[in-house]
Amino acid sequence: MTGCTHGNGRALCFECFKAGMERTRARQAAWTQRDLPFERPEPKRKLSEQEIAHRRRMLDHLVDAARMGA
Repeated sequence: MTGCTHGNGRALCFECFKAGMERTRARQAAWTQRDLPFERPEPKRKLSEQEIAHRRRMLDHLVDAARMGA
């Protein structure tokens, strides 16, 4: 860091390194969240009973697969 007054010459002090890492993490978090939908869109249509039953079967299958793998 060029404004580091507590460093020893050209070496990067721990405080400056930590501050730089925090800024980098904050930038990465902001970049990651840029496209996240924070408001749920309105559903276009209601699901049929068959579609709901299919989703429940798939979720049950995933739960069983996770238990077998654990």
